[in-house]
Parts: sequence; structure tokens; C-alpha cells
Amino acid sequence: MRCLRIERSPWNHMKSIFRIIAATGLLAVFVSGCSVDRIALDKKDDLIVLLNPELALDGEWEHRRLKRSDTEYVHVETGLGHTIRATGNQSASILYRFFEPISLNCDRMRWSWFVQEPQPGSDLRVKGRDDVAASVFVMFGDAGLFQDKPVPTLKYVWANKQHNKGDIIAGPYQKEFIRTIVLQNDNAGEQKLVTENVNLKQDYVKAFGVEPEGNIYGVAIFTDNDDTREPIVAHYGKIELLCRE
Repeated sequence: MRCLRIERSPWNHMKSIFRIIAATGLLAVFVSGCSVDRIALDKKDDLIVLLNPELALDGEWEHRRLKRSDTEYVHVETGLGHTIRATGNQSASILYRFFEPISLNCDRMRWSWFVQEPQPGSDLRVKGRDDVAASVFVMFGDAGLFQDKPVPTLKYVWANKQHNKGDIIAGPYQKEFIRTIVLQNDNAGEQKLVTENVNLKQDYVKAFGVEPEGNIYGVAIFTDNDDTREPIVAHYGKIELLCRE
């Protein structure tokens, strides 16, 4: 089992990040004024691996605290296979990765995940109650040299029964730039990973009403329980992009 080393930034830089987070919510981690070394991805045939749980915590992905406590992201091998296990500690922190832009010819995305029980008190439409059991972010467009320009972002979530599968939620933060799409809304049931297959381009049009203009520049996974303080454990398997010729 490998634990992620948390990146600590200089205090002035952290103050800048926290000011933006307080003003704009979660998207601030993508637009926080810090420069990020983008990673060129190896493409094999028509498949690009964005998250490999066995390698992600060895430097491929970065961890950023959003509140006072960290969600624990750990590589584990269990009956679910190799996953990143996210454990909420009345916490909010995000695991993310920037890379060289990927064309929207690679618009099909596939991943696996598992949540035994989402937080029952969460409501993704309400500030102060919007804890998410598991989520995958996809960022479209270049945030600029200093990562200071908000860009459209899709947020796929595993929520509770207060939400319907297929719901698209604008808010409660950064309503202009973030759209939340509910894929799961119940307990996992069987002890096995659930596989998702989404079309990013089609989902973008459904969520924003227009065709995406930018390429794909970043992805993230996020589990938090700083608002409800209800226990949460999520597992994330591989995240892959499938490309058309």
C-alpha cells in the first residue's frame, strides 16, 4: 500500500490559492495562479491511460488540500483489484493531473469506481451540503500560462438518492463553468467496480448547450465530507480515453 505525499507550497502561494477557493469554489484548484508542469501522455493505439492506480501516486498526479483536512488517497489492492481508495476525514482535497492538450477526437472516456454508501445528508445543489461520494472532473480549454483563466469543466459524480441518474446540475459553485452530471445515485450493492462509459463531446453539448471549443487539458478525482461529516470511502480504478482515427 502506497500513500500520497502531500505537496506543500510556500505560504504566500497558499494564501493566494485559499483566497481564490473561498471566492470561487472547487474550480479554483484548476485556476489558482500556480504554474503546473503538464505531462505528455503516451498513446497506444486508440487508448490513452489518464489514471493508472498503481502509478498515480508515484508522481503522475498531484494532491491539493481545499479545506483544513485532507482526504486520504491511497493505492490499494483488494477484491476490487488495484484502485485509489479515497477516505474522507471531515475533509476536502483533490487529486489532479494536467497534461499536453488532447484532441476531442479522443472524446470517449471510460473508468471504474465503487462507493459502498454515499453520504445520505449531501445535496449537490446546496452550498454547505454539497459533499460528493466520488467524482471525476474533465477540464476543457487552456487556463493560461499562470492557470488563472476559468474554463468549462464537466464533473461526473456518484451521488445519493436525492438526485436522479442523468441529472445535470449547474452549481452550487462556478455555475458558469462547472456542470455536474449524476451517473450513480445509490449504494454499490455488489462488491465490484462499476464501469462508466461516457461521450465527453455529447455530454458537453447537453450540459452547456454548445459544442466544446477547447481540447482536454486536465482531469481530477475528488471525494469530500467536510460539510456533512458523514463517513465516506470511495475507490477509483483506471481512467482511460478512447480515440477515433
